[in-house]
Amino acid sequence: MPVTVHIPNLWRDRTGGLDRVEVEGRSLREVFRNLDDLYPGMRQLIVDETDEIRGEIAVAINEVVPESSNLMDPVPENAELFLIPAIGGGA
Repeated sequence: MPVTVHIPNLWRDRTGGLDRVEVEGRSLREVFRNLDDLYPGMRQLIVDETDEIRGEIAVAINEVVPESSNLMDPVPENAELFLIPAIGGGA
């Protein structure tokens, strides 16, 4: 079953403006790999050169953000995955 991936506004240029896409995958690794197959360049925004989820990205599965995520985390059928980039700024 597909997973719904919610795309942050900053990255929607990579998906042709889509705010969510359907992707197959049973783990975060599979979801991100398949997302990149459909929309090249997406994986590098999420995964670093050591094959870990970037520290500045939070990944919520069904609106729950775990304390830590890794690419082997399972993704339940019909899940909604939210990619949450860090927001810079300050006073």
